[in-house]
Amino acid sequence: MRSIALFTLPVLLTALAVPVLAQKDKILEIQRDLALLQNDVRSMKSAMDEKFAGLSVLVQQSLDTANKSTTSLAILDKSLGDKLREQQTSLNAPVAGVNAKVDQMTTELALVKESVSELSELIKKLQGQLVEMNNAVRIINTPPPTPSAPTASSSGPPPGISSETLYTNAVQAKNAGQLDFAIEQFQQYLKFFPDATYVPNAQLNLGDVLMTQGRFDEAVQYFDAILEQHPDFPKAPDAQLKKGKALLNAGRRTDAVNEFRNLIKKKENSEQAFLAKQELKALGMPYAAPAAPAPKKKR
Repeated sequence: MRSIALFTLPVLLTALAVPVLAQKDKILEIQRDLALLQNDVRSMKSAMDEKFAGLSVLVQQSLDTANKSTTSLAILDKSLGDKLREQQTSLNAPVAGVNAKVDQMTTELALVKESVSELSELIKKLQGQLVEMNNAVRIINTPPPTPSAPTASSSGPPPGISSETLYTNAVQAKNAGQLDFAIEQFQQYLKFFPDATYVPNAQLNLGDVLMTQGRFDEAVQYFDAILEQHPDFPKAPDAQLKKGKALLNAGRRTDAVNEFRNLIKKKENSEQAFLAKQELKALGMPYAAPAAPAPKKKR
């Protein structure tokens, strides 16, 4: 039995020694791997340090370039400012000269306008004198009628007088301020040519001239003639507005108010209706007539 035990002991020791040796080899292998890993880490750290150093150099170079650019921009801005100030200084004198020229031209233009206005007034006076001369010449050149010569009927115009001539003479006399002669010419036009084209115009002009002379009741008659005989005349609203003003100036306040109200009712959105409202407002009157009170019911 003892010999068997002695034989078994070395076998057991050998069996136990094999795992221990294998474990030691494993530890050595791990140590080698750790050493290699440490070497790799040191290599990476060294590479990173080199890259950071290069990046720092690039950043510093960029900062230097930016500082130089800022300095250059400041110098350029100062240079541009100086140039602009020089140009402004050099332009101030010519601009001041141009402004002076413009002021001078404005003054001269005002003088020219005044001269033109005076010339227009002179032309109007000359036109009036020319009308008078034409009428005088026409009367002189018209031969007196003889008993044997045919004459115009009592209801017809004088020989050689046309509707165009009468109307033109009347308008020119009105523009020249020859109001009495204008009234005479307009009245003859309406008498001898009641169906002519410019009858409503003549009535409107005649009413204007009469209002200028303060003959308001007579002016109302001609404005009425337009409204009654020519209701579609484009200037009929003007005639109605003028009629209201003539009535008001003649002291016929109630009639004037009614005329203004009728105009507003017929041409509510027209310029003449707006002016009629202004007249009523000045009189302190409403735009429309107040409604009549309802009749009381009998009990």
